[in-house]
Amino acid sequence: MRLPEAIVHQKPAVSQRSPVTTAALEAALIKLFKPAGKTIPQTAIFYYSGHGLQRQAGIQEGYLATSDANPAAGHYGLSLHWLRRLLQESPVRQRVILLDCCNSGEFFNMLEADPGARAGTDRLFMAAAREYEAAYEALGSNHSVFTQALLSGLNPYKVKGGIVNSHSLTDVVNRELKGELQQPLFESSGSEIVLTRLAGLNTPARETRPPLLERLQKLRYSFCPFPGTAPFEAAHSELFFGRDDLQQTLINRVQSSRLCVLTGASGVGKTSLLQAGLVPKLSHHNSETVWDVRYTALKASPLASLAELFVDSEVTGLLRAEQLRRAESFLQQGAAGFSQLVQAVVGERGPGYQLVLVLDQFEVLLTSDACSDRDRRLVIEGLTAAIEQEHLPLHLVLGLQSHHLASLDDMPTFQVLVEAHSLAVPAMTYNQLKATIVGPLEKTGFRYDANLVYTLLLD
Repeated sequence: MRLPEAIVHQKPAVSQRSPVTTAALEAALIKLFKPAGKTIPQTAIFYYSGHGLQRQAGIQEGYLATSDANPAAGHYGLSLHWLRRLLQESPVRQRVILLDCCNSGEFFNMLEADPGARAGTDRLFMAAAREYEAAYEALGSNHSVFTQALLSGLNPYKVKGGIVNSHSLTDVVNRELKGELQQPLFESSGSEIVLTRLAGLNTPARETRPPLLERLQKLRYSFCPFPGTAPFEAAHSELFFGRDDLQQTLINRVQSSRLCVLTGASGVGKTSLLQAGLVPKLSHHNSETVWDVRYTALKASPLASLAELFVDSEVTGLLRAEQLRRAESFLQQGAAGFSQLVQAVVGERGPGYQLVLVLDQFEVLLTSDACSDRDRRLVIEGLTAAIEQEHLPLHLVLGLQSHHLASLDDMPTFQVLVEAHSLAVPAMTYNQLKATIVGPLEKTGFRYDANLVYTLLLD
């Protein structure tokens, strides 16, 4: 489909005179990306070459200029916000958008309008310039700089194997526009999209590549700097970025108070902040005070989890089992036993010693059906009593999901303590998220594409 279309010498071509209204373009895009009927195409491609307009009315909006666009009358053309929403509702599996116009990067600036690619869909979005840049014509060519690079990248004769896909096209366009006044933006997700191929070639069987972690392990660092959904651990604390201010606030709170409760939504990063932020930083804090920081994540048997905090980390085998048994027997005695365990640890140390016990996933104690009411009561009584004994050089840090705070209603004394000493972990800002990507790469010496980082942050 061409808009505007004309028949020249019995062949379809782009008309030089016919107008394209906003309504006509919207109708064509709906037909392309949300076709009526049960037959849905595998791939849909939209290429636009023209003018990109921006509207400033409290917020910045981007538009593709149509023939009836009249900014002075408040009509700017086809809304990029509308286009992005249309793509989100499209049943087409593979979606390709190529925008060759000024300010086309505005298409990538609609986080609220785009919740991300759905599973089972592949997409390639390319914009000729950033949202604040103009797009230029190529010298000595009938095409723009961006379209000329596109045509070069889509030529299967220039690609090894004769098959052009979304990845190879992105590489060619990025390479050919390097150093130009305009810089393209890319967003790609899902599997590769085959765009052109030499006649007679079938899509080759896809090579099975080793997982990224396996490839990184062959490098000198022997680990992946991005743990994914797993939390950062103390061993890789130098790769933990994005929470610098909150990390220092947490350290200050722990040093100045006997209790600090780190609260936040599930998955917001509390465990990483505790394991890779608080534990290593406070343990090696440059001061006259010795901070002995001990971490555990509570399990269905909370007394056994607590007992691990009072076991010599260097012992193993039967000796470790005996220390665990003895520590748990003290905890079975409630507040008195807990205080005796703390005093036993402190008594072996000199002045200037501070014991910090970090109890992560504290909601397990409050909500797990496998945890008995008796064990729950013993732990709460022990913690409360220890906090109130100010002569003990003890600091408690709890990690607790915020939506379980209501579970403390039956423990009014402990609830008051938690509310008075809570520290919330908010969702990350744009710059903090960017630091979590760029920081580990720069720390480990990997090179990265700034456009790729931008694309990741859009998702």
